[in-house]
Amino acid sequence: MFYTLLNKLILRWKLGHSLLRIKGKAKIRIKKSASVKQRSNGRLTLGYGDCTIARFTHTGCNLNLMSHSQLVLNGNSMIGLGSALTLEENATLQLGSSTYICAGATIRVAHKVSIGDQCAISWNVTIMDSDFHEYTLEDGTIPEKTKEVVIGNNVWIGNNVLILKGVNIGDNAIIAAGSVVTKNVPEGSVVAGNPAKMIKSGVKPINPKF
Repeated sequence: MFYTLLNKLILRWKLGHSLLRIKGKAKIRIKKSASVKQRSNGRLTLGYGDCTIARFTHTGCNLNLMSHSQLVLNGNSMIGLGSALTLEENATLQLGSSTYICAGATIRVAHKVSIGDQCAISWNVTIMDSDFHEYTLEDGTIPEKTKEVVIGNNVWIGNNVLILKGVNIGDNAIIAAGSVVTKNVPEGSVVAGNPAKMIKSGVKPINPKF
């Protein structure tokens, strides 16, 4: 109860509104120039407890909004217990309506990550739009380390999935548990493996709104 009240006070002091709701313990770092914007009615709940496998000792959430970062909410969305959400300087994260991400999620944004409406994302999923380190190739070139990630509408993502920079996942796609997604996923397809490869097409997940 104490942590919930403290989090509410910190969010109102930092952001001036209650578009973000944090349940239970949390470590919050919000730079003065960071912002949360609402494009339609709704808010983000960070630390919800349904459909999760979070352990009692690891239920706290981390929220880091760095300078000039922007969290854009397109409706109600939820991120589960034990998750870490970090927007680096000038980064943007867009979350769709009726989208939920279960426990233990790691979302780190260097430039831009967009997640659509009615997405169902299981536990221990990691989403990153950057390598966050540079390296050189034999010819002396330096690969681009940051590329936008786009996840469409009504996408299912299984537990322990890793989604890396530059990936575009089409509407109604399904990502099997344990997959490492390094390339685009076509609309209405099922992919699995490391690296993920298409194993089925023409699917449409049934995902009712919460």
